[in-house]
Amino acid sequence: MSGQRVETIDIFRGAAILMVVLFHFTARLPDQTLHIGAGGPLPVTFGWIGVYFFFIVSGYCIFMTLERSQSVGVFLARRFSRLYPAFAAAVILLFVFQIVFAVPSVPEAHFREVAPSGVDLILNLMFLGELGEWVNGSFWSIAVEIKFYLLVALLWAFIPDASRFSRVFGLLGLLSAPVWMASTVISGPGTITPQSMLKFLLIAPYVPFFAVGILGQRLKSGSTEVWPLMLANLLMCLGVIWVSAGGTEAEQAVWGQIITTAVFGVLVALFVVFSMGVRFPVLPGFSGAVAKLGLLSYSWYLIHETIGVTLLANLNLSMPAGVSLAETILATIGIAAVFSYLFEWRFRKGFERAAGAILDWVADRSSALAPLRTRAPATPAE
Repeated sequence: MSGQRVETIDIFRGAAILMVVLFHFTARLPDQTLHIGAGGPLPVTFGWIGVYFFFIVSGYCIFMTLERSQSVGVFLARRFSRLYPAFAAAVILLFVFQIVFAVPSVPEAHFREVAPSGVDLILNLMFLGELGEWVNGSFWSIAVEIKFYLLVALLWAFIPDASRFSRVFGLLGLLSAPVWMASTVISGPGTITPQSMLKFLLIAPYVPFFAVGILGQRLKSGSTEVWPLMLANLLMCLGVIWVSAGGTEAEQAVWGQIITTAVFGVLVALFVVFSMGVRFPVLPGFSGAVAKLGLLSYSWYLIHETIGVTLLANLNLSMPAGVSLAETILATIGIAAVFSYLFEWRFRKGFERAAGAILDWVADRSSALAPLRTRAPATPAE
């Protein structure tokens, strides 16, 4: 049974990353930027919702990890060691890549409006790209994940009970997202707006997605009392997707909102069914292939956009857009596989020990910070 659960989660991740990649390669930038002529691949305009589905899957998995960790400190050390080695390597790799190669710049699409500077490199390595320029546009969601980890760690330090914690987090999702949606509808355009600050400081629009994942994990463990909060947060997620999918041309925006929200509704319905303990049928060849993409999803997510868009723009000059798209997808999967082998796992133990040592040092400074401890305190010699 556990093997089935793991593969299902990997399939969810695989579907999510495939949607994101297709969005970036077919719909993120204007056709002329990528040199796509008539008869190019259909744009997967709704593919960005894959990131939001990632947040749901993350909520499910992270809450399970949090419950099993001996302390908040152990949880934080493990999450840092899971994300940071590959993230730091991707930041440096893509910073150098943009110096060596001509990456498309499309200010009107908010894509690489200015070339990242050395200061931006440092800010990226600290997960603070919002304060400057992200080396890679996709990195914003990694910063959201980090803030989510800090939020659940803080809450767990005060509420180390799975039932109460899930209720509080579910209520937090119901409180935060409506404030963001209201500010999005009311406020005008601009670089710094109420909704942008709510995103940056409080990850407000994303909390209900993480909440659905957390409540799904509780549902999976047999806690059926979470149903009301689960359904309420699901509706909130659909509301966030609807508002986020709005565009400038009214008729086009409404159809885009309907299609995007409907596709996301199908995804979350599958997640809910999984959380109820239903086993999905295994499709020979297909299920395994998508699950393998899921295993590679973090590395592929980190490197695909900048490298893939650059490769796609050049390949489209000499071959049909459909062929270029297929070759770019395969090439970035190959690069991601090598990248994962080199950076995603081999440094994890060392980073976990280093993070644990830092957290232990901090915990030793004050008894109020004891939850950050990753090891038992040393007992004085007799």
